Amino acid sequence: MTQDNYTQENQNRLPSPETTDEIDLTEILRKLWIKRKFILKTTGIFLLIGLFIALFSPVKYTAHCTVVPQSSKDGATGNLGGLAAMMGMNIGVGAGGGETLSPNVYPQIVKSVPFTREIMKTPIKVEKSEGKEILLYDYYTNKQYQPFNLIGSIKKYTIGLPFLLINAIRGSGIQEEAYPSDSLSLPTLNKEEERVYQRIQSSIQLNLNAKDGYISIDYTFPEAEAAARITDQVRKTLEQYVTAFKSEKMEDNLAFVQQSFDEAQKDFQQKQERLAFFQDANRGLTTASARATEQRLRSEYDIAFTVYSELAKQLEQAKLAVKESKPVLTVIEPVVVPVQKSAPRRSIILAGFVFLGVFIGTGWILAKPFIKDIANEVKKAEEV
Repeated sequence: MTQDNYTQENQNRLPSPETTDEIDLTEILRKLWIKRKFILKTTGIFLLIGLFIALFSPVKYTAHCTVVPQSSKDGATGNLGGLAAMMGMNIGVGAGGGETLSPNVYPQIVKSVPFTREIMKTPIKVEKSEGKEILLYDYYTNKQYQPFNLIGSIKKYTIGLPFLLINAIRGSGIQEEAYPSDSLSLPTLNKEEERVYQRIQSSIQLNLNAKDGYISIDYTFPEAEAAARITDQVRKTLEQYVTAFKSEKMEDNLAFVQQSFDEAQKDFQQKQERLAFFQDANRGLTTASARATEQRLRSEYDIAFTVYSELAKQLEQAKLAVKESKPVLTVIEPVVVPVQKSAPRRSIILAGFVFLGVFIGTGWILAKPFIKDIANEVKKAEEV
């Protein structure tokens, strides 16, 4: 009986989980309320920082367009395929067909050095060019055309100061070209071109929507009209690359059909001459062997004529296919000059810095006792 009373007494002394949680939460809220001025000050400081960044961040516009890529059609190879099979060959596609690049490789095309070189040559007009057209390459390499960026200057001489000093100590020591070179046998970039390449790539956005079958192209730039012109140039250059691939496939197909036609024509002429020579040499003969030979030669002639005539048709179709100029990228949403700024998003910046200030102020108050305990333990360990 005494043991039961002792157990019951100990159980009554232990706090329940609900009571413990309530006490801890109350204690935390009490600490935060006591230090509310510190939290408000911290939040205010971060709010001022966010306001400064929101006001002095460079303005940017994003131009947009949407295109639908032309898909390659896997149709039957037609008469040419059957004839090629008869001749022991397999051409794979019809004479009029042209393969197109899969949209999945478009991002790799846009990231390539030759493609970016083409975008560098885009003529644009900016506010500081005073109505004169300049190349996009000139804009990114000549500061006289760029608006003053206070945030960028602060970052350059604070966070980026070590890299600035390292580059100054190293020195370039290399004669860099003033413009992108077209005479390079291999796609290489000097230091200045590499910086322009990185800035262009960071501004281009190409998104594939496989479900709906369209592609969106965006370009971000400090000025709205220039952003629209560069976006349109990206679309045109991409279409040129895809069209060139398609034309190359059609020209390869034309070359194959032309070669097959030449061989079939030569074979047909030989069969025609052999049949005519036999008929001239055996006129008036009525033997069974002569008639059988004539029938065999005529059959060979008919087959050769069928192959020759069909290849002649396919050759004309292949020539017409090469001359056709169909758009590979169909524009469903053309580029327009953007009106709304895409950056900076001031409300989001301010909200983010307010949240960061509250989080850091609250976190410091809650973590400070633990930090003190750890520091005391370390101090005692050093004294021992």
